[in-house]
Amino acid sequence: MDVYLTREADRTLEALARLATTPVRGYIIGHRRGPRFYVEAVVPAPGVTALSCDGLQALDRIFGGRTIGFFVLGRAVRSESIRTKPFACGRILLEVKSCPGPGIRVKAFAVDYDRRFILSPVPVSRSRERRKA
Repeated sequence: MDVYLTREADRTLEALARLATTPVRGYIIGHRRGPRFYVEAVVPAPGVTALSCDGLQALDRIFGGRTIGFFVLGRAVRSESIRTKPFACGRILLEVKSCPGPGIRVKAFAVDYDRRFILSPVPVSRSRERRKA
């Protein structure tokens, strides 16, 4: 299993990382093909301190069931964002941190449950296509 970030999703996360002054949480729009999750877009949830089933369902209605996970950016703690939330199972969580200079660091986790909630690290692939300056 792995996660592939499209160029547009990667750029949006980088822009959020550069502009955000407080932790940001949000939802991931995309699809799954075989063992790979394709991240096509991210939708920030401004002012939200905890991701919710209601938010997930609302976005699923808008995006036709294509909400595949969640992201946390900045000092948002991943375990607080997803732990003990059954609606998160089978989805992914991206932890995004700003880096000095251009770029961001992205870690991905698969959310599962086996008598407790488990965040299993999964590899992240990113679009090699770079924007022209």
